[in-house]
Amino acid sequence: MRNAILDLAKISIAAVAYLALCGSSIAFAQATSGPIWGVSCVGTASGLDCRAVQSLPMSGGQASVAVQLPADTKKPIMYVLVPMGVYLPAGVTLQFGQAGAKKVSLRSCDSSGCLAQYALTEAELGALSKGQALVISVQGVDQKPVTLQVPSTGFAAAYAKIK
Repeated sequence: MRNAILDLAKISIAAVAYLALCGSSIAFAQATSGPIWGVSCVGTASGLDCRAVQSLPMSGGQASVAVQLPADTKKPIMYVLVPMGVYLPAGVTLQFGQAGAKKVSLRSCDSSGCLAQYALTEAELGALSKGQALVISVQGVDQKPVTLQVPSTGFAAAYAKIK
């Protein structure tokens, strides 16, 4: 399962190496045209594993967000992959629309980046489906906040396809 999300959210080795060698902190670059959510599927032994996905540009790489509806639980899970160069103890902060922010621990890091996993509520799914943006915040290694607005454009349609 972890390999599937990492396959969906590849970060270039050159960018990761650059961040590691330079010790620079990460910075999000806001997209000018507004990325949209799509669907990505990976074949598994038990069938297709499909997720609503969106990748967003960051300086030196990509941040990726994926929402999966596991066949066994049918409870939506959000995965957030950010590149190396984050202050690990701070984790990731997620804010759905105007709701309060939620702090999520980073589960693991490897050469592809650092991964957070979060069980979505119906209210949070509703906020994304109704067009409210998701705000993701992390801290760079310098412990300064870095924030990314994740547009909800196309989320409702992508989520409907994975249900």
